[in-house]
Amino acid sequence: MTFPIQTASVRPRATPHPWLAMIPLLLGILIGALAISSMSTALPAIRGDLVLSDSGALWLVDVYALSLAATLIIAARIGDAFGRKRIVLVGLAGFAVLNLVGGLAQDGVLLIVVRALLGVAEAFVVAGVVATIGAHYHARQRVLAYGLWTATFGTGSALGPVLGGLVTEGPGWRWLLLGSVPLAVVAGVLAIWLVPDSRSSRRPSWDALSIVSSIVALGSLVFALHEVMAAPVAAAVAGVIAVGTLVFFIRRQRALAEPLIDMRLFAVPGFSPAIVRIVASSGVSSASVLLVSLHLQDARGFSAAEAGIAILPQAVAIALGGVLAPVLLRWLTSPTLTVLALVVQGAGLAWLSTGVEPVAIPLVLVGAGFGVAATLAATTLFDVTTDDDAGQVGAIQEVGFALGGGLGIAVLGTIASIAASHGYLVALLVATGAVVAAALLPLSRRSTPSAPERPVDDAR
Repeated sequence: MTFPIQTASVRPRATPHPWLAMIPLLLGILIGALAISSMSTALPAIRGDLVLSDSGALWLVDVYALSLAATLIIAARIGDAFGRKRIVLVGLAGFAVLNLVGGLAQDGVLLIVVRALLGVAEAFVVAGVVATIGAHYHARQRVLAYGLWTATFGTGSALGPVLGGLVTEGPGWRWLLLGSVPLAVVAGVLAIWLVPDSRSSRRPSWDALSIVSSIVALGSLVFALHEVMAAPVAAAVAGVIAVGTLVFFIRRQRALAEPLIDMRLFAVPGFSPAIVRIVASSGVSSASVLLVSLHLQDARGFSAAEAGIAILPQAVAIALGGVLAPVLLRWLTSPTLTVLALVVQGAGLAWLSTGVEPVAIPLVLVGAGFGVAATLAATTLFDVTTDDDAGQVGAIQEVGFALGGGLGIAVLGTIASIAASHGYLVALLVATGAVVAAALLPLSRRSTPSAPERPVDDAR
């Protein structure tokens, strides 16, 4: 027997001003974005100081994203149960303590462990921030809030490599970690005062098999995507484990009365197309950075620094796209604007495939298209679901972004490698086709969301 259950989530309490809450939330996102992106330019100095092997250096970079993706779902569930503000505070406290330990570390293995735990802390921050935005803001306010989120992450991603190089050459790489400590403390203090709390009113699920299988599936999948070109055999094994565990996880969620992730969310009109658009748009955006960077260095003789500067317009455009998305909604509906943004992104990718020089203008199209499309697709996920689902929806959204980036780099990077001299052209044309195909998915129409039906076993 089944029947619909309408529930109302525990609503956020009032704050001095609703938009002040975004200050500590965005600061938490900025710290995480800098932590991810600054490591690439600081890595040579870290290797020299701590005597890391090639494998250790790879793990130092990859373990952050791996642990972040693996713990997103459980972090979101903890926020649903105990309060989304609380997990933001836990994550920020983790940033402060772990960055202090990492900044003082004298051993490479310890720093790798710290980076892994920082990924977990980031998962708590991201899960709490995304769910809080979904529950606290509505209608056009929500679009603006997610636009600011996109802009902040884009800005952090753009500044990270530059900041990493400057700090490493100046006071030293340790200050990349130590400098984050006061930022995390300030964000935590402001969060205590300004961020409203919310949680789901539904009974939380703590099914052990669901929790373990979600961690194994996501961790293995992210590892496979990151290592597909560097270690194909290990990536293949991890991929098989990921697929098998993911199938088990999905089947178990469908069988449980109180699942960790309600798989029926994907049947809500507009939900699955929005996820596909997030994966496709983030995937081609991440891959374009890699492809253009390698092309500029291999075919045009750019230095690494020159290539990094040449790619900056894309990151700036991502930030601007996120901020402009709510403004553009004055003239276009969200579904129409999302499709238009994806087409613009595809046009930029197609233009890049011609070998145009300079690359700034097509990169701006790729970045702006992603900034607008990602903001609106993320907003759509919350528009078509209820506040009670905010934690689950936020986790699914972030997994989509993470897997999209990894999948784009893995697939398009492999295509570029296989196609040899024509790899740059072929990979970018495939990317164009992928994002245009995502644009052609059925448009979502906003409607008043209702909670998904949940099975109730009368025998219980």
